[in-house]
Amino acid sequence: MTSAFIKALSLMTVLGFSVNAFADARIEQVWSCTLKEGKSIEDVKVLNSKWVAYVNKAVKGGDIRSYVVTPIVGNLGTFVFVDSFPNMESWAAKKAVMETDEGKKIDESFADVSECQKNSLYSAEQS
Repeated sequence: MTSAFIKALSLMTVLGFSVNAFADARIEQVWSCTLKEGKSIEDVKVLNSKWVAYVNKAVKGGDIRSYVVTPIVGNLGTFVFVDSFPNMESWAAKKAVMETDEGKKIDESFADVSECQKNSLYSAEQS
């Protein structure tokens, strides 16, 4: 399914739909996650810094940002990733580079420290 989605997204890009639909918007992917037992939010932040460096190097144009959002009150074992992309093309390119050996290794490291139950993709425009 992921491969089919990337192919469909690539076709849309070629046809110019995504360029017009998301013209001045950033793409935000939001992940809801929990820490695994014995792991800390610092473990997550270290890995996230490695991920950001990797995708910005691997995706043409870079400008990919990521935030680790932690609760001040509530379930302190939860957190949210907010990954921000300049456009749909860079989001799709990130998906492709995460299929490389290095990308898979980073994903495996994340799986060792946390579990992400759900995610959503948003278009965000600044007012």
